[in-house]
Amino acid sequence: KKIRTSLKKQKEIWLFLIIILLFGFGVGIYFGITESSFLQSTIANYALTLKEQTISFAIPHFTILSLLLVLSFLGIGVPFALAYLFYEGMSLGFCGTVFCIAFGWKGFLFIIIFYLLAKIPFLILYAFFFQKILLIVKSLISWIIYKNDKKDYLIKLTIGCFILIIFLLIYDILLDFLGIKIIQAFYFLLN
Repeated sequence: KKIRTSLKKQKEIWLFLIIILLFGFGVGIYFGITESSFLQSTIANYALTLKEQTISFAIPHFTILSLLLVLSFLGIGVPFALAYLFYEGMSLGFCGTVFCIAFGWKGFLFIIIFYLLAKIPFLILYAFFFQKILLIVKSLISWIIYKNDKKDYLIKLTIGCFILIIFLLIYDILLDFLGIKIIQAFYFLLN
């Protein structure tokens, strides 16, 4: 119930984040289509060696979210967070397009399974994280310009950010060890 209330209050922010993500997705599709012929051999080699590769989500996600939290206290976390969301959308669009072109409907099915396990949960948590760092920046501006004491509120927001980072870290570690096994079970789609 609390999440639903938060979503209703922040629907403009959620809509804005979805637009940024979709814009990045569209740019990614464009680059995927224009560069697909150039990348055909690279994608084929990637698919052949995919089982031997290890993928880690925990370290990059932890690093990015921690950096964005620190940058939010400097007042520049929000633009960087939006740029990263655009990058994620572009990455989703590009990878999806390239896999669909290279492997057809099997590539589409594989990338959907990958997105459902690896990317969609991250993006949902990222949106909640973004809301918190946006409030941190707003509170800092209010504290500096209007001299409103926001120390307790900033501490509460920071703790909320830490909780989201820890929750995502646990999810990513589980994904690194268990989720990858599930994704690897679908590698046959890329042959």
